[in-house]
Amino acid sequence: MLISLSANEIELEQRLEQVRTRLIEASSGGKAPMIGSFSFGCSRVDPLAGDTRRQMTMDADRKMYRYKLMHRVQQPKDDDAPQRPIVDQLPCNDRVFQAISMSSETRYPFILNLDTGESQWSVNAVRDFDLPSQHPFNSLDMWLARVHPEDRDNVRVELDMVINGTWHFHYMQYRVMDATGKYVLCDCTGYRLDGTDTEPGMYVGIIINRSLADTTDSVTGLGDIHALVNAIGEMRRVARKAGLIAIKIDDIAQVNARFGFDAGDRVLAECAACLVECSRGKGRMFRSTGPMFVALFDDFDPEETDAIAEEIERFLGSPVLFGPFEYQPPIRVATLHLDGVDRQPVSILNELKALLGKAVQVPGTKLD
Repeated sequence: MLISLSANEIELEQRLEQVRTRLIEASSGGKAPMIGSFSFGCSRVDPLAGDTRRQMTMDADRKMYRYKLMHRVQQPKDDDAPQRPIVDQLPCNDRVFQAISMSSETRYPFILNLDTGESQWSVNAVRDFDLPSQHPFNSLDMWLARVHPEDRDNVRVELDMVINGTWHFHYMQYRVMDATGKYVLCDCTGYRLDGTDTEPGMYVGIIINRSLADTTDSVTGLGDIHALVNAIGEMRRVARKAGLIAIKIDDIAQVNARFGFDAGDRVLAECAACLVECSRGKGRMFRSTGPMFVALFDDFDPEETDAIAEEIERFLGSPVLFGPFEYQPPIRVATLHLDGVDRQPVSILNELKALLGKAVQVPGTKLD
């Protein structure tokens, strides 16, 4: 355990990566019997923000394990030792994979062998998304064909960056056509595992069907507050810029009082659909608490975040008809840009809530 009172997570990661690189160089090329290396994970704790020692060590431990998975060092092999060709290897023991796949109805694990194109998909994914088989080739093209046309280009760009090794981590939310022909919201988390002389490079991950998941808000179909907190926690493990947009629908209580709770739920559902459309697969949408939504965007500059916030302001307040009455919901929108997510989710959500309190309302229909 190394504790620094001055350096942040990114600085520590850069310094440790430099040490690791020098260690590998010093012990490779026949200079040592084994190539020296290590894995690490860095985390930040702020007691004033409510962070605890346990949260910090658990977060650092998860990051260390993730790093270990993605950055393996190939040790020198005995030239006479028999080696199994990569093309003859299955990505994973089929029985083990299917046992894991059957453990959840709403989560679909997948494995893609980047060297051969072979893939493994859960039987539930085959059933729910009408895939041709559990071992399809060209599975990326197959999956992209099911992604909503408005989200497809952004999904393709991110997946290409994982496949070519630019990124080792992928976390995205977008719409996918299910077996009934309906588009459902899905979360996809995946890791690229670099190959070696005897092991294939792989892309491994899990897809969560938000229409079935137990952390889905029943009114809007978006992830709920629990899913939001988990998503922000996941963003802490990747050193990327992040854009966050908070949206509050004002006067929902008045809508409920005048037209009934079904009308209020309809306003929230219409707003959720508009949010997903505005994101076009670039970010992930959640219903936080009450009439508040939060959108998360990975690796976004402030200008990109502000542009989507402006689009939300233009289109989110679209009129909703209650019989002959046309109602346009008043909204508030606030943005937050982070160079890196280095705080606990509760601290970030509290800051977003404070920013919303200061935001200027985009006026809608007066109900009083």
